[in-house]
This record gives sequence, structure tokens and C-alpha cells, in this order.
Amino acid sequence: MTAKTYTKRENAKRAAIAAGVPAELVEITVHKDAEGVRFGWKAKDAAASAAQGAANTPAATATESEPVAAPAAAHVVTTSKPKQAAAPKVPREERNGVKRPRAGGACAAVWEYLDQHGNMQPKDLKPVAAERGWNENNALIELYGWRKFMGLSRAAAK
Repeated sequence: MTAKTYTKRENAKRAAIAAGVPAELVEITVHKDAEGVRFGWKAKDAAASAAQGAANTPAATATESEPVAAPAAAHVVTTSKPKQAAAPKVPREERNGVKRPRAGGACAAVWEYLDQHGNMQPKDLKPVAAERGWNENNALIELYGWRKFMGLSRAAAK
């Protein structure tokens, strides 16, 4: 089970305090991996923390100090989904300062229709959009983007 991690030390400490751990008993853990550095937290053992603090005072000697107990197990919380590897980006075709939409979306469907049927006027595209379930305003915006992509300045006269 993986521990919940945070982007900043302060966020990890804030989460520990919100979980009910006293601020002086919060220990910040550092997690380094391929994605960068993240921070977690665990609760220190109160008795071990007090004994360690006493051992570090100038009046304490090695014979007077108590043995330090092993730290308590880390507080583990998992609320995030595991990260998936990003799909490789396919460069999109660009002409006249306009990029062609990625395949699979509603915008790409409008562009495919326009590729097959050529340039048309907005009044001719609106009924097609309604028939195919496209948002009419979005279909018109895509028409204007398609025209600019193709280098057309006006609709073809019928």
C-alpha cells in the first residue's frame, strides 16, 4: 500500500495535524522517484521522542540515557489513483495558424464532414449539425476554423 504524498513539506505537515497528530510528533518523509520529489508524514513515538530529546541535552551522558525505541509505523493513507503512463503525443497538422482537431471528438467529426462535403454556408451546416447531434454553435465555429485551415476566405456561392 502506498502512502499519500504531497508536493510540499508544509502540505504534508498540515495533513498530519488534520489527522490528529500533534505538530511536535510529525515526522516528514521524503519520497524520490522518476516523477520527482514528494513528501509524506508519519507520527513519531512520543516516548522515543522524549527520550531522544533528553539524550541530546548537555547534562545527559551515555550511561544516563534510555534506549530509544523504534519509531512507530508510518501513517498510510491512499486516496489518489495510480498514475498512468502518458500516451505518446502525435503532432497535429497545422496550416495557416490553425491546428486540425485530434480524431475521436465532436470537433473532428465536423471537420471530417466538411472534408467530405467541401465548403458550405452556415445555413446549410445547421440542419446537418442538428441531425447528427452536434452543438450548432460549435459546428459553426468549427466551420470557420476549417475554412481558415484550408485557406478559404468565404463560403462558396451556390
